[in-house]
Amino acid sequence: MKKVFKNKNIFLLWIGQFISHIGDSIYLIALPWLTLDLTGSKMSTAFVATSTYLPALIFGLFAGTIADRFSRKSVMMFSDLFRAITVIMIPIFILNGNNSIFIISIIAFLISTFGTPFYPARDSLIPTLVDKNDLPQVNSIISISSQLSYLIGPIIAGSLVGIFGLPHLFTIDAITFLISFLFIYYIKVKAIIKINKKKNSYLDDIKSGISFLKSAKGIKVLIIMTSLNNLFIMGPAIIGIPVYVREVLKEEFSTLAILESAMALGMLFGAFIFIRFLKNKSIIKILFIGIIADGITYSFLFFTEFKWITVLILFIHGIGIPLIVISRINLIQKLIPDQYRGRIFAMVNMSVLGTTAISAMLTGFSLEFISSKTLFLIIGICAMGTMMIGYYSKDFRKLEIINLK
Repeated sequence: MKKVFKNKNIFLLWIGQFISHIGDSIYLIALPWLTLDLTGSKMSTAFVATSTYLPALIFGLFAGTIADRFSRKSVMMFSDLFRAITVIMIPIFILNGNNSIFIISIIAFLISTFGTPFYPARDSLIPTLVDKNDLPQVNSIISISSQLSYLIGPIIAGSLVGIFGLPHLFTIDAITFLISFLFIYYIKVKAIIKINKKKNSYLDDIKSGISFLKSAKGIKVLIIMTSLNNLFIMGPAIIGIPVYVREVLKEEFSTLAILESAMALGMLFGAFIFIRFLKNKSIIKILFIGIIADGITYSFLFFTEFKWITVLILFIHGIGIPLIVISRINLIQKLIPDQYRGRIFAMVNMSVLGTTAISAMLTGFSLEFISSKTLFLIIGICAMGTMMIGYYSKDFRKLEIINLK
């Protein structure tokens, strides 16, 4: 890990992502709670959450072509700048007495739209900054920056909400985007000479990316598996947990912050496990273990109504998340050529965030008819079962052999 941090570019990226993710974690915990406070409606909360994740589904392929066409560093900087400008609109509207859920949804939609190209650009940029053999470690420490942020962010949110009020948690998020912008600015990127001088249209680039994915059958299975897993998991994570805190645990925002921090601590622990014990192990097997842990732990929420047992369950749940994410990123970075990498990462983000939008709406609708406890029992079992798609796919299991070459 010391060797990786000696790389100035990776160090700058790590610090920038750490600070930015603190803002993200505050935003993601504050937005559903704000909606519940304003409306008391699960469907309205689901509507706002859906607007947050829908842009990835709508603009994902276009964002991927942007990441492959332009300087990935510049794409990341513009993304941070426009997100900072947009997110500050939430406290401005709220503090001026405008509590319209429709306007908040539009702002959330715009924030996510500007953020859509960021992660395909970042994950495509990393292989140009480090040696290929260092990718597992680099992806792990970038993941750790996220987990540390999601551990600290809810604590900050829970501490500051009583001092500055809920609206100004979004102001903090805007500031973190500007700080991330500055750190990315100082990253030095070597110019990459494009062999193909022909200027294709954006539509042509999208078509060529889809055509490449069709030929990469194992990666296609990975995206399908990711889509279904997130369809089951993400809506309950975003909508279900706040409802679970209110209706099952009978607690307030501070408890939600504790639960989110416990999950982030588990994710941090999972990332360290990957670095220390699993970096040279079968990536496919690590992915399967992560999916099983991710699903089954949610089912355990059905069996308790005690705050600290819930904290423990979500800590264990968090351990499985980086096993999934880091394994998936490593596979794509190693197996996908640079000229297609942005588009493939964009397709993965579409599968994650796009299905999250659908999952959030389905969760809000489901919670009008069943309890959050029952929901977690059902979705946990279903999410765990998605690993069988990859397990029984010969094309997917071949990725392990190709990865080792």
